[in-house]
Amino acid sequence: MSGYLDALDKGVSLALFDGGRVIFTSGGKWLHPLFEAEEFLRSSGSFAGPLCLHDSISGLAAAFLTIRLGVSKVNIDMVSDLALELYAKHGIEVHYTKRVERIKCITETLIRPDMSLEEAYRLLRKKADLTSGLSLRLEHLSFSYGDRRLLEDVDLYLEKGDAVILEGDNGSGKSTLLRLILGLERPDGGRILFDGETRRPPIGYIRQFSDRQNFPFTSWEVVALGLPDGVKDRRAEIELALRRCGVYHLKDRCFFSLSGGEMAKVNLARVLASKARLLLFDEPVASLDRDSRIAFADIMTSLSVTEMPTMIIVNHDRLLREALPWPVRRLEGGRLV
Repeated sequence: MSGYLDALDKGVSLALFDGGRVIFTSGGKWLHPLFEAEEFLRSSGSFAGPLCLHDSISGLAAAFLTIRLGVSKVNIDMVSDLALELYAKHGIEVHYTKRVERIKCITETLIRPDMSLEEAYRLLRKKADLTSGLSLRLEHLSFSYGDRRLLEDVDLYLEKGDAVILEGDNGSGKSTLLRLILGLERPDGGRILFDGETRRPPIGYIRQFSDRQNFPFTSWEVVALGLPDGVKDRRAEIELALRRCGVYHLKDRCFFSLSGGEMAKVNLARVLASKARLLLFDEPVASLDRDSRIAFADIMTSLSVTEMPTMIIVNHDRLLREALPWPVRRLEGGRLV
């Protein structure tokens, strides 16, 4: 196999080329070779290009994933009409051997041609069980402060990798709901299930900072606090998290000398380093300037498409709500609507 237009080698179902040089092959089935190719590109850095792909079969679902890889040319042994239309829409040069109306796969019924790349990608990663999240179920949850009934018969279900914005008036119980999930408060009734179990896993949590204490922690040390036990290469994990959030240059700065936006990003790096599968955020952008809020929203959007932990954000900020393409639920009268 000397080029992407040549026949695939025996046992190879997908081959990725950097110019005329093969850089990745897979013998996997379904959509897994495309996910594997994505991980290869993410971990390998940049290439001279152009990137070209030879795949044995491509329906609409595979076309969405292929386009996300950033390839400019594809050669498909068997391609569907809908896939060809999507490739054309995104300016991808296509060569193919056989054309069919539709690929007979259940995934094809889940994907619509009018979906965004991100929407289709999230759905397909969830279908392939490639999220880092867990399922969260709140069943008939109730809670009172003294004689005041704050939460009444609250039900919520999030699948692995789901993300939701939680809004409501001040005092409606949003932060209390997070405290119940964290185990800092006990419900009067109902139960909370994590992947179907009551056992509480490690949970990442970020709240709004209300003070400026002056403990001598660097940003590097703050992120290190989030690392789980047993991590072999701690330095690499900390650096990766700091770079992921765009704050590696702050690694030696005292955490409490940072701006609000910088602190938020370092805190997010700490949560990412923890590898927690459930992340809770209590008004994380309150008091941040506009640019910092936009940068935070960009990181959260990327996180919900790539790593895909399960996430809940308590929010009052209009800009954050508009920037995040997540469903919004409101707490009103003690119930979720």
